Amino acid sequence: MTSIADELRSILDVIEQPAWAVDADHRVSYANPQAAAFTGHARPSDLLGTDGRPAGHPGARSRNHTAPSRRCGTLTHADGSLLHVEWSLVPLARPDGEAALYLFRASTGASGATRESSLEDKLPRALAAQVCADRCRTAAGSLQHGVQERLASLLLGLNLAREQLGGGSVPSSGARLLDDAARDAEEALAQVREVTAALYPSVLRLRGLTAALTALAEQWPVPVAVVGNLRRRLPDAVEMHAYFLVRDALSRAVHGAGAGRVRVVAELGPDLVVTVADDGTAPGYGPEPALLAAVADRVAVLEGTLTVRHTPEEGTTLRAVIPVPH
Repeated sequence: MTSIADELRSILDVIEQPAWAVDADHRVSYANPQAAAFTGHARPSDLLGTDGRPAGHPGARSRNHTAPSRRCGTLTHADGSLLHVEWSLVPLARPDGEAALYLFRASTGASGATRESSLEDKLPRALAAQVCADRCRTAAGSLQHGVQERLASLLLGLNLAREQLGGGSVPSSGARLLDDAARDAEEALAQVREVTAALYPSVLRLRGLTAALTALAEQWPVPVAVVGNLRRRLPDAVEMHAYFLVRDALSRAVHGAGAGRVRVVAELGPDLVVTVADDGTAPGYGPEPALLAAVADRVAVLEGTLTVRHTPEEGTTLRAVIPVPH
């Protein structure tokens, strides 16, 4: 059976971030050259078998990789000094046992990292998720009702000016300038609409998660089925993060794993359970580590749990269990 290290080798060796995979005991089973260089080791193999958890890991005494995380901490350099890092953990549940992928980047330094970690620990994640949702909703509203309306007015004015100055009274160079300005305004308006949708889709704001996921499914070049039992609106933060969680999971499946079909299930019981199943390749190729980290971040901010399972016959299934306030 293919090991997690074999599956991730092709991508870990080419991404710029220091990264390593760990087994169920948190021991490093594979590290990329960037991780070796970052920690001052001559070879990636020098890291094999070491404890892959950064200092300050919340699960220092646990073998559970289920909960995704993104935090600040420290790694130990080969010379004994401490490296302040920001790290993301992506849990990978496999038939041969639990495993996980760590991605690192240098932090701002001891004092900055300590302040950021301290503030993050003091702020409830549910509140942080709501603040993020409110900011995205406000930014999207400002773009839609401010910038977008101004651009639409500008485009209308340019078109009227072009019509009124027609008939040969305007030099050809002036007419071309008006045409170019109108075209630029049209492109800017289209880009504002794209950014607005990326921040907080209007269908999500107006009609809820099920309608938004159904609309999202139509944007992919492969069949995407959306099913579930959602009959009521959920809190803004849950809807927004769940929506973007599914979007990132679809991107991983289609662009990273080459899936030919995807099934999205959103079931509401005591918790919201979102499942994205595809028939693509195993996790670890193309842009997948970054996309899996993005999915893990979405689940973590909602204080949920994420599992990722792959079987050669069936494909990959991402399952997120998200608490819903009642």
